[in-house]
Amino acid sequence: MFFSIILIILIFIVFKNQKTEGIKEESKKKTAVCLSWLLIYFLLSMISCAFNINIISETSNWLFLVLFPLLLMAGFRKENVIKTLKETGLKRFNNKTVLRILLVCILYMGCIILVFSLSEDTPDILTIALKMSVKFPVFFFLMVITAAFTEEFFFRGMIQRLLMDSLKRPYTAILLTSILFGLYHFPFAFYLWDETAGSAVDSLKTILTDQAVTGYALGLIYYKSNRNLWSSIILHAVTNAAIMALGMALSG
Repeated sequence: MFFSIILIILIFIVFKNQKTEGIKEESKKKTAVCLSWLLIYFLLSMISCAFNINIISETSNWLFLVLFPLLLMAGFRKENVIKTLKETGLKRFNNKTVLRILLVCILYMGCIILVFSLSEDTPDILTIALKMSVKFPVFFFLMVITAAFTEEFFFRGMIQRLLMDSLKRPYTAILLTSILFGLYHFPFAFYLWDETAGSAVDSLKTILTDQAVTGYALGLIYYKSNRNLWSSIILHAVTNAAIMALGMALSG
C-alpha cells in the first residue's frame, strides 16, 4: 500500500495543471447494467476458485471483462460496437500526456528501487536496477495483453466512466470503482493467496488496502489523462511488472 500511496501523490503532482474533460450525460440504468455484470462475474469467480474449476482465467477474462460487457453495453444502448469501444477511452495520446505518464512511471519505479536498495540485505541500487531491466520488458508485455488490459477496460473504461457521468462526482466515482476493484480480488485472496487463504478478514484487509489503493491510483490517472484508457493500462502493467521484476532481482 505504501508504494500505491506514493503513486497517487506522484499522479497529483505530475498532472497538477492538466485540464480534464467535463462530465457527460449518462443513464444510471447503464451503470446498473454494468454493475450487475460485475456481480455475475464475481459469483463465477467465487465458484471457479472454490471448486477449482477453470472458469476464470487470464484468457477467459477477455470474454468476461472485455467482449461480453462491450456487447452487452452496445446492445443496451442500441449503437455500433466500435462507438462503444471508443467511448471507453481507447484513443491516441497527446504529447504532453505521454510525457506525464512516462514521468509518473519512471518516478514510481525509481522510488521502488531506492527504497529496497536501502535495506542492508539487498544489493545496491545500480545492481537492482540492472537486474530489473532484464526481466521488466517481458513482464510488462505480458501484463499489457492480460490483466492490465482486461481489468482496466472493465473497471476504468466501463464502470468508472459510467459512475463519473451518472454521479457527476469524478472523485467519488474513482473511490467507488477502486473499492469494487479491490472486492474483485476477494475470491483470489480467500482461496488462492498463501498469505490470506481461508481468512475472510485477512482477505478483506488486503484487498481493501493494497488492491483498492492501487485501483484509486489507476482511476486517478484515467481521469487526469482525460479518460485515456491507455494511461491506466500502461500504469497497471508497469506496477505489476515492476513488482515481478523486483522479486526476480532480489531472489537472484
